[in-house]
Amino acid sequence: MTHQAKQDLLADLTPAQREAVTHFEGPLLILAGPGSGKTRVITRRVAWLLQQGVRPNNILAITFTNKAAGEMRQRVEALVPGSRVWISTFHSLGARLLRQYADRLQIDRHFTIYDQNDRARIAKMALEDAGMANARISPDSIAAAISKAKNQLLGPDRYAKQARDFYEKTVAEVYPLYEKRLREANAFDFDDLLYWPALMLKHDQELRAELDARFRFVLIDEYQDTNHAQYALARALSIDHPNLCVVGDPDQSIYRFRGSDIRNILDFERDFPEARVLRLNTNYRSTKTILHAAGHLIAHNRQRKPMDLFTDNPQGQAVTVLTFETGVDEAEGIARRIREAVEAGKRSYRDFAVFLRINALSRGLETAFIKERVPHQIVRGLAFFERKENRDILAYLRLMVNPRDDLSFLRIVNEPPRGIGKVSLDHLRDYAAPREMSLLSAAGEASKIKAIKGKAVSALQGFHRLINDLRQLLEAPPDEVIRQVLDRSSYRDMLRRSDDEADQERLANIEELITAAKQFTDEDTSRTIGDFLENITLASDVDSWDERQDCVSIMTLHAAKGLEFPVVYMVAVEQGLLPHERSIARNEELEEERRLAFVGMTRAKEELYLCHARSREFRGQMVYPVESMFFRELPAEAIEQVDCTSGRSESAFAEWRSGGAAAEQGWHDAGVRSKPAPLRVPEKHEEKGFAEGMVVRHGTYGMGRIVAVSGHGGHCRIKIRFSTAGERTFIADKVNLEIVRKK
Repeated sequence: MTHQAKQDLLADLTPAQREAVTHFEGPLLILAGPGSGKTRVITRRVAWLLQQGVRPNNILAITFTNKAAGEMRQRVEALVPGSRVWISTFHSLGARLLRQYADRLQIDRHFTIYDQNDRARIAKMALEDAGMANARISPDSIAAAISKAKNQLLGPDRYAKQARDFYEKTVAEVYPLYEKRLREANAFDFDDLLYWPALMLKHDQELRAELDARFRFVLIDEYQDTNHAQYALARALSIDHPNLCVVGDPDQSIYRFRGSDIRNILDFERDFPEARVLRLNTNYRSTKTILHAAGHLIAHNRQRKPMDLFTDNPQGQAVTVLTFETGVDEAEGIARRIREAVEAGKRSYRDFAVFLRINALSRGLETAFIKERVPHQIVRGLAFFERKENRDILAYLRLMVNPRDDLSFLRIVNEPPRGIGKVSLDHLRDYAAPREMSLLSAAGEASKIKAIKGKAVSALQGFHRLINDLRQLLEAPPDEVIRQVLDRSSYRDMLRRSDDEADQERLANIEELITAAKQFTDEDTSRTIGDFLENITLASDVDSWDERQDCVSIMTLHAAKGLEFPVVYMVAVEQGLLPHERSIARNEELEEERRLAFVGMTRAKEELYLCHARSREFRGQMVYPVESMFFRELPAEAIEQVDCTSGRSESAFAEWRSGGAAAEQGWHDAGVRSKPAPLRVPEKHEEKGFAEGMVVRHGTYGMGRIVAVSGHGGHCRIKIRFSTAGERTFIADKVNLEIVRKK
């Protein structure tokens, strides 16, 4: 690297970023606010370490999505061509360690990685093995409990010892049978990719020391989202050489439901007393107004490390709260506003993103965007690979790589139809089980199974030969392997011969699978079909997002993490959805919902719209939600409220910008304060009286909307629909209500 290149590495960095990049040895905690350039800092730090003479194979950089890892890899390659630093996700790291050190665990390195659907199927089989097929506990629930246990590094024995109630004791009975099923299939579930490497490093000190010496410098992005197993891995690799650099923001910790523990980042200085702590609090993304509003919201959380966010960006327009009459109006109104902005030449479709708290809300948006002729993509992870026909072909590939994968065998043994019935498969299982054979091996011996008759025998043996023949292609390029599977299995012919229009679409989908495999191989010609399968299994929602398309991106708030858009719409910002109904009574979970809202708001660069509706059809019934409690935590001077049912606009922003009473002196120069602004005091009913349509707050039931008022004066009866408690009726004189919003 030339002297000029060395200078360029630091030239465009702020003093804080430069400090983070040039810190050499010892633990380092980088608290990086939203839009503060943390990816730039991590990649420059990797390049700087290489510049100091650190060898590429002594550096390990970990992030949370394949997309982020790919971007980081490209940036490092641009700075230091040919460096080949190991940059991956935690789960990819775990899979690679398991394959590399398979002999230490006495496993076959050609194992299958089971996804969430497979995990539930294995849990269902384990329930049957335990004689609990009719238990009220669902396989999904069992699988989720086992997942949580593995994230806490609790194996079947330790879990059983601490099981307290009936539910936990049921899980404790099923857990070892679930594990037995996985081992028989030579398979690992998603959580195993962290669980087994963490245990391996804990119990094999020789291996731990070897890897610690190999990875002298470990960098971890999004550290606030690590769970206990990920934390254990990071700690184990940083004992002899404690050069652990973690980057994160407690205010953006949003994966508690997956087991992430915010204490990992909050307690970093306890774990590493010698740690250096640096703050990146200059935001390069959002306007002052957006940053101000988001900063005031998150300041209501207690579990955080307070950070004052600053930006030199323009003031920008007010954060707009849009009120719609119905959920349909909301979806159509957003689609129309986007189309009109593009048609006016102000924006491109790719400038817009619409964020949802839950995927279920996407259906109405999709309908509205089609109606308004607005191009869009719904970012929903593996939707393409989860189509039935593609899962069939992937099952062929998985069985080729791992002949013991009985789940894949059962999926495709009769796809296309081969005349193998359920009874024959039951006999096949009865033959295989006592002999500890895989179903594929048993199929090869079908002629020995007297209970299987006629055509089924030759069909099973033919299927066994087909898979064995296809296994000879395992080292061929992945796209060629898929072509051969489609042709030799007759799957392509089955769809071609069909008169069903839907089958022609399925044919296009499986052929698109070839394209996906070719693109994957073009990036690295050494990749195999096993690598292709692993990449699909370990993909996250955002990995499917194509930012090059000129279309609106619709995604969950969780998927939006790490992205940015000029214009953001957040829909259904309502009590029960954001914050979610399950979190309202629990302070820790409520704080996570606030962090989720903060993440959504800070994705916006120039315009931010927070939307809610007075009624929406949800889960098959009409509900009447009230606006989110988070609206009350936003600073009045930065908010404009627009009632889309009448077109009225109520703005304190104009008064604030012109220096009126609502202004906070010097705010736009000083950045965002951590202390929340004083809240507006809601009007009391004694002063204004009640009316249908008003939003009110009750001390016990929270926010609600008045749906009926009968009678007069202090004895009138008020019927209120609460988002969390249903309908309640009160007498005016005997209830203390605050009017949050008039009709």
